[in-house]
Amino acid sequence: MFIISIFNNRNFLLFNSFFCDKISTLINLLNTIIIFSFFIININVRNYVLLVSLYLIIILIFYSSFLIQIYVFFELSLIPIFLIILNEGKQFERLKAGLYMFFFTLFSSLPLLIAILSLINSLSNFNENLSRINSWIYLVMYIAFIVKLPVFFIHIWLPKAHVEAPVSGSMILAGLILKLGGYGILKILYYTIKLIKRINIFFISIFSIGSILASLYCLFQSDLKILIAVSSVRHMTLFFYCLCTLLNESFTGGLLIIICHGILSPLMFYYANVYYTRTGRRRIYFSKSYFSYHLPIIIFIIYIINFCVPPSLNFFREILISIALVSWSNLILILIYINIIVRTLYSLYVFFFSSNHTGIIFRRQSLNIREWEIFNFLTPFLFFLPLLINFSN
Repeated sequence: MFIISIFNNRNFLLFNSFFCDKISTLINLLNTIIIFSFFIININVRNYVLLVSLYLIIILIFYSSFLIQIYVFFELSLIPIFLIILNEGKQFERLKAGLYMFFFTLFSSLPLLIAILSLINSLSNFNENLSRINSWIYLVMYIAFIVKLPVFFIHIWLPKAHVEAPVSGSMILAGLILKLGGYGILKILYYTIKLIKRINIFFISIFSIGSILASLYCLFQSDLKILIAVSSVRHMTLFFYCLCTLLNESFTGGLLIIICHGILSPLMFYYANVYYTRTGRRRIYFSKSYFSYHLPIIIFIIYIINFCVPPSLNFFREILISIALVSWSNLILILIYINIIVRTLYSLYVFFFSSNHTGIIFRRQSLNIREWEIFNFLTPFLFFLPLLINFSN
């Protein structure tokens, strides 16, 4: 199986404390792309320091060899993003949103700490044999990681955090923070195959419906930042229940979801902020008459990539995910079709309602150099990044 081979090949220790494999290297490539994009955005020095410190913490998480290391860095990563929301948030609810995010993720990770402490005498790192470990320990590990993703039904903290975060905070939440939960699930998936085989029908059934509900919510949401945040929830829910099929295509498709979402979602948040700076509002309906004709073109490109236009990276991961889910069960084909249709509808909804002006143009502003640069820097990765990745090895 591909799932087994990717853990057994080309793995090595760094300084006897950090473990490097193809998954961690691939995700850290994504992190580097995102952190470089912040040098294009005009943010203050304090935020640069917080963002770089968060980037370094996340690198340490992805290269950690010991479970206790992962937990410590896992919780330490909350501090910089909490400070970014608290210091740079625009609304008076920013303290409430920051505390909500901090304590929600902190208390949800307590089961992970309990599991680590119960394993500390018999297990040190992810490379040891976990077949003797009880199933309940696997379950409490999953609780921490799916809240960090987050999947639908336990996603309430994410829209609140995005609404109050500045553009840099939203970009790093979507591009980096959500990948921590995905990385944890990828790491423990190999050791929990027997457990997942027993309960995957429950996970796939519940969260496939949750993914459709998230898309429907986006279709009726007028707040652009909340819409993009719930769209992120939909992607992460799709990532989780796709992995539950335990097929080669689902694992490769899951990695592609992480890469696609890690680049596309920061782009969506950045240009939502471009609308906000021109209108002073996040409502889609009030942004119709404040832009030049260049911005709708960019929005059109971003959202057609969102509904998997070929030859984007999203298109190939959609094929892999569909193959994996249909191979697991033909009955899920109906849910796949519904998901694709609703996702396409809300992407078109955002484009049409934010691009068609009312005929009365109050002021028309062209895109500045930074707004062009961030698009030109990130968008090519959504098409050409597969050339840098060889999944067959």
